[in-house]
Amino acid sequence: MANSLICLLLSACSLNCIAADWDFLEQDPGEGELYLRSYSGVLQDKRGDSRTDPFDTWLINTGYQYNIMDDVALFMEGGPAGSGRSAQAGFNLASGLRYQLTPALNIGSQLSQLDIGNTTTQVELNSRLLLAPQLALTANLGISPLTAEQSLSIGMGFHF
Repeated sequence: MANSLICLLLSACSLNCIAADWDFLEQDPGEGELYLRSYSGVLQDKRGDSRTDPFDTWLINTGYQYNIMDDVALFMEGGPAGSGRSAQAGFNLASGLRYQLTPALNIGSQLSQLDIGNTTTQVELNSRLLLAPQLALTANLGISPLTAEQSLSIGMGFHF
């Protein structure tokens, strides 16, 4: 009985020590937010037959963004993706960081996976310029770490 009580007291003390190490999480620089973002644009990417094949693409992402510093946010998003080329449909997933340079301009980096016919995983640099409160011009430059393929997309999008 005494051994059980001593083990319980030591466990409680160690849990308090572990909990004390996580106090930095209580510093909340900002609130998290859910968002819905749609995007339609032209995707240029290199195909295996050494030609560039542009096609229209659209994405509708639902995501969560959490401000880790004043102008820096961590995000995760995903949703359906489609292509005007032969009515292909698929999905996309992304996670990364966004930096708010000005109220109208942000830049970021992300790891994304796009599956429209074939699956592509890329590391991307992106930017978004607000033209109106919920309308933005968007550009992404992506490089696949596995195959060194590159893609560039430019388009318009809505953010809610």
